[in-house]
Amino acid sequence: MKKVLLSICLWAFLCHPGMNAEEKMSPSTQNFLRSYESASTIQRAKLKSTYAVTQENSRDIVSAFLHLNDENELEGLAENGVSINARYGTILSVRIPADKLVTVSQLPTVKYIEIGRPVHKRMNTVRSAAFANIDALHAGTGLTQAYTGKDVVVGIIDGGFQYNHINFYNTAGEELRVKRVWDQNATGTPPAGYYYGREYTTASSIVAAKQDMTDCHATHVAGIAAGAYRGNEYYGVAPDADLVFVSYNLYDTSSSNTSITDGIKYIYDYAESVGKPCVINMSLGYHIGPHDGTSTFDRICDELQGEGRLLVGAAGNEAEENLHIKKTLKPGDNTLKTVVDLGSSQNTAIDIWGDPNKTISARVIVYDIAQRQEIYSSAFFSTATSTSQRIANPTGVYGEIYISTATDPNNHKGNITIDVGILPREDTYYIGFEVSATEETTINAWTNTQYTEFSNFGIAELTNGDNNTSIGEIGGTGNRIITVGAYTSCNYIEHKNSTIYNRSYQNVDQLASFSSHGPTTDGRMKPDIAAPGSMLISSFNSSTCSNSRGQYYNMVVEQYNANNTNYYYGSMEGTSMAAPVVTGILATWLQARPTLTPEQVREVFAQSAKTDSYTGNIAGVGNNEWGYGKIDAYNGLVQCLALSGIEEVGAPTRPMVYPNPATESCRVLLPGDDQQVSIALYSLNGAEVYRLYAGDVQAGETVGLDLNGIPPGIYLVRITGEKNHITTKLTVK
Repeated sequence: MKKVLLSICLWAFLCHPGMNAEEKMSPSTQNFLRSYESASTIQRAKLKSTYAVTQENSRDIVSAFLHLNDENELEGLAENGVSINARYGTILSVRIPADKLVTVSQLPTVKYIEIGRPVHKRMNTVRSAAFANIDALHAGTGLTQAYTGKDVVVGIIDGGFQYNHINFYNTAGEELRVKRVWDQNATGTPPAGYYYGREYTTASSIVAAKQDMTDCHATHVAGIAAGAYRGNEYYGVAPDADLVFVSYNLYDTSSSNTSITDGIKYIYDYAESVGKPCVINMSLGYHIGPHDGTSTFDRICDELQGEGRLLVGAAGNEAEENLHIKKTLKPGDNTLKTVVDLGSSQNTAIDIWGDPNKTISARVIVYDIAQRQEIYSSAFFSTATSTSQRIANPTGVYGEIYISTATDPNNHKGNITIDVGILPREDTYYIGFEVSATEETTINAWTNTQYTEFSNFGIAELTNGDNNTSIGEIGGTGNRIITVGAYTSCNYIEHKNSTIYNRSYQNVDQLASFSSHGPTTDGRMKPDIAAPGSMLISSFNSSTCSNSRGQYYNMVVEQYNANNTNYYYGSMEGTSMAAPVVTGILATWLQARPTLTPEQVREVFAQSAKTDSYTGNIAGVGNNEWGYGKIDAYNGLVQCLALSGIEEVGAPTRPMVYPNPATESCRVLLPGDDQQVSIALYSLNGAEVYRLYAGDVQAGETVGLDLNGIPPGIYLVRITGEKNHITTKLTVK
């Protein structure tokens, strides 16, 4: 999971009487506007490489979360070119013409605007009992059936798909399992209700499209979660699952976190339309946000998840970087001062957060670490009022720095964003900042560009950074998102074309040195679980590795020919790879228990995760490096079955109960001929509340159920006979 590069921006502007436009905009939105309005045509092209900006009919369009005062009051939005892609109560995912942002902010219905943030990417032995313990599920060892993700939808939001890779067909290599593709960056016919991208809905159109971009990340991730090709040992965890791909552009940043929430809703909506449970994988992330689960993105994800709707995210790969800094400001020690080591970069974004309902202020400094003194200092900017400032060529550096302030409406925390795009005039000059407060408050801040860190360079007046709370926003901070860390299941691989990419210094079973960890700033344990993430072999996109000019050529492990076509497999590592291991496992658990919730998943982790000398004695308790421990697919599935109090739960099939939801009665459609059929209803705590003996039935025959006296709620309908063993869900109103 690589961090997003967000640099430069900020703008102060004229607005209508009443609340200033700045006060209705996030710091990032202010930053973008200040740069956009003052930029030349060439400079605007640079903005498009660092923000989620697209162009339609020669007009610049940005994606954003739009907070409304009243979800039913939309007056003025359409007139100003706002396209609504998805609704989440009073929050809308929208596309807005850049030159209309100020006007839209002044509409009475608009409470707050958050411009979208670009987000970037971040099997052989893995299935064995020594690691994730998946092979026993596929074999059905000690179970009434095998569990392979059948009749479950696995969604992947990523970039670098080879849609027609043999790994995404069924095990016979004959039927494509990819049911839908939404390429959010292509032109064409978008999904119904959305206003961008191209949707592919048939196998022929998906195969014809071939790929979304020349990258491997998504093909590798999807192969881990649900690859099915049995011509080698590198097939995935849920090889019988249906697949839905949402292509997120990893490079030109025309996609953003708003695109991801749109993709999540799109996948869940498809799964609901076919009556199947769903789990979605996001091996993406960045470090802009409060890291406490209150961001707009996390709030939307919490709302979208629920029974049979799970969401998995990568923790991040920043545990070796001091990208975080924290200090509690108190009377007598009420400032935090630090500098940023940009490494080889010239750009970064620094995101600073205080406590709820506390005012904080910050100033930009340029610091000479050789002379141990400041050579430039700006004025202080306070979160008491939203404001923004562009600082051009301050003493000691070439370039621009932008600082903006606001109070976040989701958590009432003061938020200061500093966007940096500079070149120091001397090697000893560093950009930094000082934060102050008049009352006790804890400051947390992150730098958002890979390999940039907070440092004190051994200088007493400066505060050093740390790698705590190094989990990323997107996959690492949500209350209901299942966050995954990585451990080493393999540390040496023979590559076909090179000897690179080996981690012999990492012990097998050891937590991967890069695996980000918590806690969140509100004190929750993250990650939730750890899975194999170094080094994993899975499918590669052929366009990236078929010859020596390909980006992933040196990482190829094997090449296979099927149907007169060459397909490639190679190795990668990261929490990006650990997350789809868990995604695939959750697909098998959903096959067993289609109503599984995120909260129940954590309960299963606590009861079934493996611990050893590396994890320490954390059984049932967990910690901020391993979560509850190492995932155990088989024992976790056994716990899923036990959750319902039903000893055996078969695979879900197409919806058979109607109407659903039901009130006084419903009917059950039997899928085939069977004898001695019984139909029973169970509450989610496993108590039997209704039973009917139907006897011998024929395919297509329906059986009526009398629901009078059944309390409202969600129930499992279990149908058993000599041939059938089926469980589905019924909601009684």
